[in-house]
Amino acid sequence: MSEDNKQVRKRKLSEQKRSAIIAGAIQIFTEKGFEASSMDKIAEAAGVSKITVYNHFQSKENLFQEIVADFVRQGSEKKPIAYDSSRSLESQLLDFINAERYWVSEPEQRGLSKLLTSVYLNNMDFVIETMSRRPFHQDFMAWLKAAKADGKLCYDSEKLTAQIFYGMIEGCLTWNALLTDGESLKGTESLTDEIINTFLVRYRC
Repeated sequence: MSEDNKQVRKRKLSEQKRSAIIAGAIQIFTEKGFEASSMDKIAEAAGVSKITVYNHFQSKENLFQEIVADFVRQGSEKKPIAYDSSRSLESQLLDFINAERYWVSEPEQRGLSKLLTSVYLNNMDFVIETMSRRPFHQDFMAWLKAAKADGKLCYDSEKLTAQIFYGMIEGCLTWNALLTDGESLKGTESLTDEIINTFLVRYRC
């Protein structure tokens, strides 16, 4: 086997172990909560040694932040990135709402959302660290800026406008879904329409 092939095989093995560690960490964090989880339990769930876990992640906190980053990336992939002047504001806002439903639509996502919420409520440092890596609602704020430049929306602050929009989504959809284990998401079309219409009554030019 050539040296290049050996290096490729080594990298693939390392990536496989890293993925196994993250999967194991998600399992343990979700089952036991952040504080009660340990790197020993994570290593056991991942099927690797504790040394291997530490070779990839310096600490439990560092591993948790990687899970958060991966979770955010998955959600962001479902969000429209650019404002589209050829589409109605209603349809584009609906895309953002549907992307937000991703966090609570399936059992695995709901479990992670509950985990992240519980950790953030008890540790403001995690919130600050997460926001420093990826500010909340930055995709939507970029969309707002483009919609305003197109003369479709009128507002003073992108941050405040985004907070209002997501406040309605989280208050009406997200939190209820977490509390009811997803049951409240059934038949929410009229509620979704109301969120969009309320937002546009306030901010449409």
